[in-house]
Amino acid sequence: MNHRYRLLPLLALPIFTTADNYKAAWHGPDRPLYVVTQNHYAEGFTPEGRTARFGDLIAIEIFNPGAHRADEPVVYKIGEHISLFMGAQRQGEVAIRKVLPLQCDSSAAIVTADSSLHFGKDTMALATNAGNIRPHASKQHEAEAQARGYATQLAKAEFQKNGVPVELLGSMEIQQLVLTALDNSKHQFLIGYFSVKANAARHEVFLIAKMDSPAGAAELARYHKTTDVEDGTDSENIRFVDQLDLDGDGMDEIVIEITGYEDEEFAIYKRSNGHWSQVHLGGGGGC
Repeated sequence: MNHRYRLLPLLALPIFTTADNYKAAWHGPDRPLYVVTQNHYAEGFTPEGRTARFGDLIAIEIFNPGAHRADEPVVYKIGEHISLFMGAQRQGEVAIRKVLPLQCDSSAAIVTADSSLHFGKDTMALATNAGNIRPHASKQHEAEAQARGYATQLAKAEFQKNGVPVELLGSMEIQQLVLTALDNSKHQFLIGYFSVKANAARHEVFLIAKMDSPAGAAELARYHKTTDVEDGTDSENIRFVDQLDLDGDGMDEIVIEITGYEDEEFAIYKRSNGHWSQVHLGGGGGC
């Protein structure tokens, strides 16, 4: 949800949390990780000055191996060139030009990208100069009829598990659906976000599923119910950002964006033995 308003001094607590339970099992990139996208979060003024404008190309730091606290201020290095990845494939660089407030309690770097790259309003990518990542050619594809049918079946099953009446599932919408490979095997994975609207609620499911799984179930399913359908004060919207092998083990991690009423944050998920775990949560901002 976009917001255009005059931002106020920070009064609220940070929305993001740490992932201490997973740090021992996950060794992320050895340099900071950024999400690069057009600003679609907020526009206005803070005591530190004007925020980034809607449509500005920005980089948000979502992970820093040197940070000791979740609320530690982010330091962007003006003039730094950072390698850009789309679909785990290197696609040139972005350069940090200046730093501006983003929300009441966060900042972002205004960046420029190589002239050959086109960033649409919905484009999201990852950027890092880490040395332990393993990029590869992009394996992302638009899901065709068979994959869409399988994903639709799995999503309906997840909605029913969470008490959504079957008669509402005919109106289910696919908000996002990507078919991709996460390693050098032939296994294909579906990553999708689905919604069902009702008069008094909106239901959403984000899922990751293996196409050839004999179990016929999603490996990861994240369900949310919004009851304030008019203003969305209890909303939670999820978008698949991108994939990249961040720890050099040969399997790509998944990055998702989680936006609420007036906040956003980014989660990193890792797959191990057929199970997905959230290994980091960062890049949070809000008012």
